Amino acid sequence: MAFPPLDEILPHRPPMLLLDALTAAEAESVTCRATVRAGAPFVAGERVSSLIALEYFAQAVAALFAYKSRAGGAGPFRGLLLGARDLELAVSHLGVGDVLDVHCREQWASGPVAQFQCILSRGDERLATGAVTVLRGDPAEFAAASPAAGAGSDLSSGTPGSDLSSGTSSSPRLDGRDGRDNSEPAP
Repeated sequence: MAFPPLDEILPHRPPMLLLDALTAAEAESVTCRATVRAGAPFVAGERVSSLIALEYFAQAVAALFAYKSRAGGAGPFRGLLLGARDLELAVSHLGVGDVLDVHCREQWASGPVAQFQCILSRGDERLATGAVTVLRGDPAEFAAASPAAGAGSDLSSGTPGSDLSSGTSSSPRLDGRDGRDNSEPAP
């Protein structure tokens, strides 16, 4: 089966598009290919930290969602990596020229949130495993639909009662100061 080029379905662009191709996709799993290249982001000398596996995992899951979204006739896919757990790295670094397979399978989903178990391999050798939790869809739309939206919970908006760092409301400041004199902590 022929899959579309990743730059047609993902918002990522070089140099941050780290995957080369979507090689397999099913309802709840995806496999992508990646090659570690000299000059790529995070590559120093002839190697890159194996922590890059997290970005490979996130991009592979995004490729699955984007592929399914496109097949369903929906518009461009948006999403967000929420976290990672149980990351195990079998090697400390990957080498320039390494051809890698990234395989991710959905473990559970609840509404717009899903968790995928992922494996990074070079041939038959497992290099990294871990789970990534993702938000499917536009994070701004999800936040706007949240019951907490508009309830004074936006810590970045500067709305009264929500700015915990400026001391402009009755809320305590996170830095321990009372807002009157920034040179001394509040008693």
